[in-house]
Amino acid sequence: MSPVRSRRLAALLPAFAAVALVVAACGGSAATPAPSASPAPTAQPSPVGPEPTPGDPTPVIPTPSPNPEGQTYWLRITTTQALAPEYVFGNAPMLVITGDGLAVMAGAVPAIYPGPLVMPLFSRQVSEAGREKIVAWAKELGLLAGKTDFHGEPGTIGGGLPGGISGMIELTVDGERIALTGPMGIAAENPSPGSAEAFGTFWNRLLDLSGSLGAEVGPETPYTPAGYSVLIGPVSAEAAQLQQPMADWPLEVGPGSFGSPVAGGAFRCGTATGADAAALGQAFAKANQLTPWVEGPETSATFGLTVRQLTPGEDACREIFGG
Repeated sequence: MSPVRSRRLAALLPAFAAVALVVAACGGSAATPAPSASPAPTAQPSPVGPEPTPGDPTPVIPTPSPNPEGQTYWLRITTTQALAPEYVFGNAPMLVITGDGLAVMAGAVPAIYPGPLVMPLFSRQVSEAGREKIVAWAKELGLLAGKTDFHGEPGTIGGGLPGGISGMIELTVDGERIALTGPMGIAAENPSPGSAEAFGTFWNRLLDLSGSLGAEVGPETPYTPAGYSVLIGPVSAEAAQLQQPMADWPLEVGPGSFGSPVAGGAFRCGTATGADAAALGQAFAKANQLTPWVEGPETSATFGLTVRQLTPGEDACREIFGG
């Protein structure tokens, strides 16, 4: 295995660990007393819900949208799960490729808990020939014949479980964006076209662009996001148990007023760009995923954050919660 691929796989471990925590607790990585500007609000329990059942919310399918720079994505890899939106907010894209071939992906982070609040992002340029090869793979694997769900039948390979995690690949072909879903990483050397193994084979190739595209992918360079989408909610029980140090919220608008109410008013979600994003970025770099954030000197209210760095073509608050 190449060093680059090893770093990429290492980068995905914290993401899958975080997703595993969601399955186990049905909760997000953020948790604090409910957002409120009033002093010393009463504590609320962490958002832990029941195990998902077939009747629970359907997977959240993000709605394509331009990002603040006016870019859109050509390809995007994410995970989906039948949970309420606030519980999947932290599942950031694993790979985004823009229309001009810029591939953005997460970099390596230490495998520790609690991990950093935001992961480093890196970008690589994919040539036009490389993008053509990606579309050719999808066709050869039988993923562009009209079928969009490649889960196997229950009890078979790739059959999945109710409420389980699935992979989603959004790919633009001939100007049309197609959303394909299926099991993650179930690959085969010669998969049957249109099968769960074919989807898994395509998934694996996309997550190892340097190994699968070779010279059609450029060197890795740091990527600075255009901003952040932030989900603000109750402080998690884990933060209290582990006695995490508090951090000062850096913006003039406090976390209890930032963005708009979502999830029945239990959370707030907002997107910051420009100078606000720069200030948040400096503060986020010093925090971990359990850090409690203080409203300000006038109040003792604290909050927990789940942060999504803006990758090309997304505004997580709008896509996941609507509006």
